[in-house]
Amino acid sequence: MPQTTVCRWLPKDRAVVDRFVDEYYGRSCLVHGRSPKTGKRVAEVGEKLESAIRKSGVSVNPRTLRCHYRVRDGEKEFVCTVRELDTIVQEFKDYIEKERVVYDAFNAMFEQAPPPADGTGNAKINNYEDLMEMFDTILTTAPSHGGDSASDMAASVPFYAVISRFCNTPAGYIAFTHPGVNKKFYRLFMKWNEFLASPASKRVLHSGDGGWLSTAALNEIVEYAGGDPAQQTFDSIYICDTSDPHYGYKSYDDFFVRELKAAHRAVVFPEDPAIVNSACSSTINHIHSNLKRIDRFWLKNTPYSLNHMLAEDELVDHFVGGTLIQAMLASLDYHRWRSPVNGTVVKTRLIAGMNHGNQPPPTYFAARWDDEEDPDVVTRSQDFVTAISTRALIFIQAEEPVGLMCFVGVGLCEVSSCDITVKEGQVLKKGDQLGMFHFGGSTHCLIFGGGVTVTPIMQPGKDDDGNDIEIPLKESKVRVGKDILTVAKRV
Repeated sequence: MPQTTVCRWLPKDRAVVDRFVDEYYGRSCLVHGRSPKTGKRVAEVGEKLESAIRKSGVSVNPRTLRCHYRVRDGEKEFVCTVRELDTIVQEFKDYIEKERVVYDAFNAMFEQAPPPADGTGNAKINNYEDLMEMFDTILTTAPSHGGDSASDMAASVPFYAVISRFCNTPAGYIAFTHPGVNKKFYRLFMKWNEFLASPASKRVLHSGDGGWLSTAALNEIVEYAGGDPAQQTFDSIYICDTSDPHYGYKSYDDFFVRELKAAHRAVVFPEDPAIVNSACSSTINHIHSNLKRIDRFWLKNTPYSLNHMLAEDELVDHFVGGTLIQAMLASLDYHRWRSPVNGTVVKTRLIAGMNHGNQPPPTYFAARWDDEEDPDVVTRSQDFVTAISTRALIFIQAEEPVGLMCFVGVGLCEVSSCDITVKEGQVLKKGDQLGMFHFGGSTHCLIFGGGVTVTPIMQPGKDDDGNDIEIPLKESKVRVGKDILTVAKRV
């Protein structure tokens, strides 16, 4: 049996993910008139939710399910009822049932997936009908604060959390690389993203339990920004309006792409062209040199290719023999990109993005599967998505010695909106905004040409006794604007 991937944008503890999914499953059952214990239908579409809860035999406060309904801004009271599938979700379900290959894959992946690890004993997602109801529930739900960083990770990518047990099966790979399936996912995520950018999504911006303005959530965000909650507050680090109940944010997405105050994104060595600064607040997870145009490299069995990553761009040959730095953004990190160099924008490209026109849709949930035990399966999937997911390419002609470099922003899973805000020909100073990720955690890369030597800069850290030490750049958490690399021309 192949093992299940829990990639770095989900908690490493599988049980955390399964507990999150189990709670979502229970709520989804009630929203759609089914018993969380048995999965059987107990109420029809249009019945009051209180009736469905009573018939199900579970003890749930109906108000706790309010977060799964689309509420108009300012609406105080409304009646929750058992609902039918959204039109887009129904079309997805109909497509599965119409296409034989897809139908077989969606059924087989449930048989091939390992059992959940949470041990609650409740009924689980058993088939694609359950899955579609889960998607429908998520469609009108903004991520809430889970109370700890692991739960927040699962909440930030709920669609992926729900299908993560299935996508790393042989049948799951067939299902989630199918172009027709990804077209349906694209429409689903477009509608979800529309909701997350609407005023209705503000209801998670509150100071109560599960709210992003709760003391626990704000303290966690301060820590992710490198601050000390005992000495600093959220509003001392991020631009906001604390006099407003929602801190001045117009939607969940507006809160997600919140702007740091200038002092907290200040650039180190702004005028030194030989120093490259961090483009994002992120954790460095890979540094690779001697890049090949087309190859299977980096980690065992990883089908990674510079040519595919850069979408066969005409500039790809410049980076053959070069160096790549890859870093991961957590859901609580600052999600805007800022220029790591002084230079000029040469070219920008959005690959399989939200406005992809005639391009094929992005591949959202393709986990790299093999049938051998491999402790690096988590990391390998991280590399794999940089060649198949939505990504933004920003080529910059930097001051010497750096020369031509490329920033690559990768939108992972349903978190696939890469927003480029610079234009070709624009002159950049270090720290100028390049763009941003919307809606969730992602990864990014900095790629340098083969004519330069790139040297990582040691970073400040602590030993086990709390003493100040220097640690390698790889696996370091760096803030945006921090000096991370030195570059020199090769002789």
